[in-house]
Amino acid sequence: MFLFDMGNVVVKGIEINEKIAEHLGVSLQQFELDYHHWIHPLMEGEVSSELYWRHAEKVFGKKIEEDLLEKFFNPYLNIEMVSTIAKLRMQGYNVVCASNTYESHWEILRDMDALSLFDRLYPSHEVGLSKPATAYFEHILAQEGVLAHEAYFVDDSIEHIESARSIGIPALHYAGPSASLELKRVFEPLFG
Repeated sequence: MFLFDMGNVVVKGIEINEKIAEHLGVSLQQFELDYHHWIHPLMEGEVSSELYWRHAEKVFGKKIEEDLLEKFFNPYLNIEMVSTIAKLRMQGYNVVCASNTYESHWEILRDMDALSLFDRLYPSHEVGLSKPATAYFEHILAQEGVLAHEAYFVDDSIEHIESARSIGIPALHYAGPSASLELKRVFEPLFG
């Protein structure tokens, strides 16, 4: 089984914090200092984006009338990753999405047909767990009936990669200038 992260792996153009900070008229550091405390509860579906923005209105002293997480999220497909996933599925491999996300982002990804790339989906806001928690990976392994060494994980976050590896899941850190070369090195042998 292959597990793929969504943001900065299957889709690019996901950076929203700078745009939100600019919209709010605050520094990126100021926005992220507050947002950092809310990110996992938001991604795990414990807190709604509406609740966060009501909080943010008080913190930043600005009326916020829309979900800025949704407004500034404009992803596009990473063609080399889409091609890799399609080839894996054509070869009969089980391919799942293992993504930290928000409900609003998930709907945008659904609308752009990114979710149909996978056999099954494990979005953090529905699972109730998020990476880097090892419980997130253990949940997917249990649901899929797969042992850790029978899985392979691809993510852009080294923290998430190290967490997966800590429970025995081999993983590829897909980031930096050598990301494409590493992707080919790992997957091309599977395609013959």
